Amino acid sequence: MKKLLLLALATCFTFAVASAQTPGYYLWYGTPDCADLSVGIDRDIEVPVYYAGPAVGSGMEDLNGDDVVDSVNFAHIPLASDNMYITSRNGGNFTDFYPLNQWDDVSFPAPNPDLPIVGWTNQSILGFAEIGGPAPFAELLFTDGAQIQLFSFFMHTVNDAGLIGTSVVAFMPGENPANGALLLGMQDGTTAILPAECFANLYFSPNADPVWGPAPEIPDCIDAGVEFCFHLEGTDSDLENDLHINYLGMVGTFTETAGGPGGVAAGDWCGTLAAGNYTLEFELNDGTVAIPLQVNLVVGDIELVIDCPGAVPGQEVWVPVSLVTCEFLTGGFEILLGWDPTVLDLIEVVPAPRIDYGEEYFNVNLNDGCEECPPGGSARVVWISDLNNGIPHAPAAAGSDPIFWMHFMVDASVPFGVVSNIEFVVEHYSDNTISDETGYIFFHPLLTNGCVNVMDPSTYKGDPNMNGWYYEIADAVLVARRLIEGYIVWSENGTGDDAIQELAADLNNNGFVDVADLVRFINIINGNINPPKLDPTSEVATLTMPNIVSDEMTVAVRSALDLGGVLVTINHAGIDLGQPVANGMEVLSHDADGVMNLVVFSLEGNTIAAGRADLVTIPVLANNGGTMEFGDVSAADSYGRLLESSASLVAPLPTEFAVKGNYPNPFNARTMINFDLPVDSDVSIAIYSITGQLVETISGQFEAGSRSVTWDASDVASGVYFYKVSAGNFSQTMKMTLLK
Repeated sequence: MKKLLLLALATCFTFAVASAQTPGYYLWYGTPDCADLSVGIDRDIEVPVYYAGPAVGSGMEDLNGDDVVDSVNFAHIPLASDNMYITSRNGGNFTDFYPLNQWDDVSFPAPNPDLPIVGWTNQSILGFAEIGGPAPFAELLFTDGAQIQLFSFFMHTVNDAGLIGTSVVAFMPGENPANGALLLGMQDGTTAILPAECFANLYFSPNADPVWGPAPEIPDCIDAGVEFCFHLEGTDSDLENDLHINYLGMVGTFTETAGGPGGVAAGDWCGTLAAGNYTLEFELNDGTVAIPLQVNLVVGDIELVIDCPGAVPGQEVWVPVSLVTCEFLTGGFEILLGWDPTVLDLIEVVPAPRIDYGEEYFNVNLNDGCEECPPGGSARVVWISDLNNGIPHAPAAAGSDPIFWMHFMVDASVPFGVVSNIEFVVEHYSDNTISDETGYIFFHPLLTNGCVNVMDPSTYKGDPNMNGWYYEIADAVLVARRLIEGYIVWSENGTGDDAIQELAADLNNNGFVDVADLVRFINIINGNINPPKLDPTSEVATLTMPNIVSDEMTVAVRSALDLGGVLVTINHAGIDLGQPVANGMEVLSHDADGVMNLVVFSLEGNTIAAGRADLVTIPVLANNGGTMEFGDVSAADSYGRLLESSASLVAPLPTEFAVKGNYPNPFNARTMINFDLPVDSDVSIAIYSITGQLVETISGQFEAGSRSVTWDASDVASGVYFYKVSAGNFSQTMKMTLLK
């Protein structure tokens, strides 16, 4: 369809057809000097196309005898290849090459079999520097006599071992049935250029590709500010080749330790990086072929973190202090902490398993080094993993687990709602620092302060996710995960209210969460017990079901978040339903008197992926002329947060992209452009005049389904117009007529 649009655009250019080559203009296909292009059999290849125009003041003249200025703004360049040697043509690459990557519209039309002769196939590139007006000079194709790579065609060679070591004629001038032969157009819109062409032969090299060695060992995360290195190596069976590893990046340094003839190349990359994600690019080059390799690095900050748990007045609270590292092995730390002793009374500091419970040296000094802290409100904590006493001791492993806990008693007189801060205190350069096991790396981590949040536990009974909405589906999801995954699920919300959440989920008041609590939540949700129900939050989940009853009915859900559970009520008078089935999730259901209630969740911690997903499939056992409609629905995300939910009946989704035309056509002033989307898509509708001028662009994000957009042409003159509908990789162009 793009080809049709470009043909329409081409009508605004009235180029004089060149019948002879234009002096001073050249195209080279394959290599810059038409030497053989070395390729292998059964291989994706890139055929570069090079261009040069005359230099300013060269004395070259165009077909009309005027001095030329190398300023092309339209190009149709076809290339035909022999099917004996090329099995497929797959577009090409212009996005890496200036100036075509600045042009308004550049495309690779579909290949044309048996053109220009039987047994050959044409492929083309078609481009306009500017649509609807003159192009800026910087975007014109102007080389001033220099040769540049203009673009590349992508192809695949035949798998024929008999070709190895031979040179063959594989290319010739091409021809597109819609756009004709080779043609370049100048910016004046009338002057045509026909460059001289030179075609490289294909040489099927006996050279074997070099091979990368074992993949480098890259951890999931590396530490910011700490040097990291990895090793690369590659081999080549052609021992005479000049084999090297080339690093194509600017971050860090690569040192080649082996290379050249001999069949082996190796080297080491090292760098000290800031936090972030990095993609390092390398190539293994034997002088003929370059085999790429990407190494992805995720770099995280080293950080000391104090948690912020909830607590109850007059009771004890444990506050973890954690060290977050990716690979760093910690040999020791010195940490200075301060707090308000009128709220928190320190009972003890307990070393964690991560530092082997304080082996070999662990010491706590109260009121040491914090001049601004009140008495009883500070502690210096020092740990050393190995004192070199003849008994080796391992450093602390990498990770994010606590390194010690601070055990406090909360003063009984503290009112609910008080937040008492616990902070890292820095009064000396060595405060809150760590060392590696060698003692040569001294590091200042990022510091995140914490607190103790004094709360009333009775406030949250029946609301373990602490979102303010009691006995809803999100609470049941979280309680189910607590039973399977353990106490750790309470920490996922980052509030540190673990003890409060445990009490909130303990509906039978036995001091801990058990399966009876989950059953009670589910019974409440299903209406067997009726505490007050509260409105959901503003986050959205949308459920749909076909508006036509079939042998199987699928309920779908759409959400921007992963879902951990969904509650659905379906009214189905006159229809007998079977047992609902969910993919990868569990279903609890109750069906009576034409009403089915079902809860979809997972005791294994599975989730329903964000986006559109099939929730459950329900067999229809008998249809006595009845109907199926939604009742109440609710949904919770994977962390147990309740979402605002809605439900509706919808028509079945289209199975493919399609433009359904516009109605009416011809039309007066307004017409509706109709199209089908099998998936959610960003859609752009570009409207052009018969001369190729862009009249208007209509764009937006549309959900899957049959959609339409109204074009108001009240301010546009009568005539024929083209509209191009684009969604992802799909595009289609159609014609419409405006009559006034």
